[in-house]
Amino acid sequence: MKKIFYKFVALTLTLYNNFFFKKLTVIGKGKIPKDGAIIFSPNHQSALLDPLLVGVTNGKRIYSLTRSDVFRSPFLWVLDAMQTLPIYRIRDGYEKLHRNKETFEICYKLLKNKNNLMIFSEGKHHDKYFLLPISKGSSKIGLESLKKFSKTKVYLQAVGINYGSHIHPYHNCTIVYGNPIKLNKFIELYKKKPAETLNRVRLKLEDEMKKCLWLPNYSREYNIKKNLINYKSTQHEFKILKKKISQKDIELKNNKSIRMVEKIAIIFFSIFNLIPLILINSILKKISDRVFHLSIKYLTGLIIFPLWWTIVFFISVYFLNIFLSIGIVIFFVLFLFLRQFIIIKNK
Repeated sequence: MKKIFYKFVALTLTLYNNFFFKKLTVIGKGKIPKDGAIIFSPNHQSALLDPLLVGVTNGKRIYSLTRSDVFRSPFLWVLDAMQTLPIYRIRDGYEKLHRNKETFEICYKLLKNKNNLMIFSEGKHHDKYFLLPISKGSSKIGLESLKKFSKTKVYLQAVGINYGSHIHPYHNCTIVYGNPIKLNKFIELYKKKPAETLNRVRLKLEDEMKKCLWLPNYSREYNIKKNLINYKSTQHEFKILKKKISQKDIELKNNKSIRMVEKIAIIFFSIFNLIPLILINSILKKISDRVFHLSIKYLTGLIIFPLWWTIVFFISVYFLNIFLSIGIVIFFVLFLFLRQFIIIKNK
């Protein structure tokens, strides 16, 4: 049952991504190794959305390490079905840190059996385009697994998630799979010099991850470069946009501001989906961490809007006929996308 649920969720989200994003581009999928076990290492800029995007775009079933505080009823069955494993942090209490040993042992055996993991090496989510310093965690899990089970192959796979906007749905998003790092090449050195080898692998992974990001490094010019990322510029090919941002190409900047007629259009198109929009906005007001906002819009939108359109359909059928009701629902859907396009085209 859990395997069926996993496949159902993956298929649903794959289809849904075509509606939530104006354009979702996946680059470098062919670089993902076809043999051995893989530890996917993405950047972490959008809380719940990041693992879902990597999970449905890499073409493989994966287990993911997830903060332990979410492992509580009624989510346990779903978390287990989605192949998540708890990771304990200092904020969860020092007395719980020893439980990570059990999780790591599970990871070693999963890698031995050619299963795949996903670990966010930055260690926390954030809403910056640049890569935070990454930990040695993913490198250590891979190397320790090889140390115990030397006959398998284990790769570290750099992943870059590039959001056109960290706030607005229906924007462009580019996911880049970089060059994999074969950890078997480092295992003998790791046995002799573990600390030095871990740091060496960490730096190599960090470098590969940065190659997968539009804006990989923080600098005094970060805000200038960040403002070059918008709806228009993110239509460029990944390598072209990355180069233009590094060169501070001001032609990328969108100097247009929203016009009064567009503001009126947004209000008009909002009327037809006002109830779900108000519901989502009320949920967002209760979430103080802005990094969760795009994820909340993603997950709630998947449920609330189809439910709203279903209600509209049955009410319309009661008063009109099925053909007019279908037409009304189509217009409601169309108005939502028109509203969102006007909002993001200058963002």
